[in-house]
Amino acid sequence: MKSNLLQPVAIMGLPFNAVTADEAVEDMERLLVSGGTHHICPVNVDVWLNSLADPHLHRIMAACTLVLADGMPLVWASKLLGCPLPARVTGVDLVPRLATLSVRKGYGIFLLGGRTGVADRASEMLKRKFPGVNIVGTYSPAETSLIRMDHAEILNRVHAARPDILLVAFGNPKQEKWIWMHRKRLGVPLAMGVGGSFDILVGDTRRAPRWIQQCGMEWAMRFLQEPARLGPRYLRDFIGLAQRLPLALLAAWSQKPFLGPSRVATASTPQVLHVYIHGRLGANIGEPLQEATTASIVNGQVMVVHLHTVSQATAAGFGVLLDARRQLLEAGLSLSLAGLDLKMRFLLYAWRLQPLFDEWQPAISRGRPFVEEAEAPLSIDLGADQNALTAQTRVRG
Repeated sequence: MKSNLLQPVAIMGLPFNAVTADEAVEDMERLLVSGGTHHICPVNVDVWLNSLADPHLHRIMAACTLVLADGMPLVWASKLLGCPLPARVTGVDLVPRLATLSVRKGYGIFLLGGRTGVADRASEMLKRKFPGVNIVGTYSPAETSLIRMDHAEILNRVHAARPDILLVAFGNPKQEKWIWMHRKRLGVPLAMGVGGSFDILVGDTRRAPRWIQQCGMEWAMRFLQEPARLGPRYLRDFIGLAQRLPLALLAAWSQKPFLGPSRVATASTPQVLHVYIHGRLGANIGEPLQEATTASIVNGQVMVVHLHTVSQATAAGFGVLLDARRQLLEAGLSLSLAGLDLKMRFLLYAWRLQPLFDEWQPAISRGRPFVEEAEAPLSIDLGADQNALTAQTRVRG
């Protein structure tokens, strides 16, 4: 059950993986042989705002195997929050790298979506530029709502082609919801939403020079090409970021550094694994929390993480919690939080994480009988917290 990927960091409500484009492809190569269907989600500011406005989309994106920062403002925000992401990683930059991987390893790629004919043109371009690339199919269904799509026809085409990598260009939020809707039936190791990448690959939309991209000003060139369409979108993005970033920074900067020892302890009932975090909730809890997550999945227990003895919480620490949540959801289990004081509630709200976690309530608080005591906690003496009650939880996902 243990992941080979680095723990993500929670930036503005989503668990971003701190990787470069080349490192992201290395991670995807490992995922291709790890079993199951893995959802990869590049996120720019517009996609991020969409997720905050749609709770269902928010939970989908937070549960993706890899979440990549496809927008320089998100990279800048990560630096201000003290957990810097190394680089912007765009969907359109990943497609050529995946084509190179296909040439080396023979992985089949299916191009799904885009305007009529664009996926076919993108396929021809990739075959010319990357001789030996294994494009196993293309299909551009008629543009319509998610409800009205001919899902059976699309799935039949994908199943017939048997790709290893599915690139979906329906645009957000449609592509993320479509992948999530069919993740159990796709039979594809890797599925990634790529938005308008096919248009850029074939040259219908021009990219800014590399130096402009590195300065974080690529949006300006896109705006000059499509001012009527992108003007309102960029204004919305600017206002949305300006409204939310100051509160997130205030919550981060208001915390006092904790330099003492940090510890993780566990206590268990047949239904629940209780995890107690003492001291600093940071990247340092990654290994013990992963061990607890693995044990929870193996034993079929839901997990409750107690935060009442946390003195400092970081974006990296909440990234660890979100990664544990993702793994538990994949196993049909849940992760809930307990011991939330006013300061922790404010932090969850300011960092847009509150919708992703249930708050654990013991059965006795709902007038139900006291069930059984937890086993003796491991690692440390939990004092008054040794009696653990069964949890009433629900799965968000």
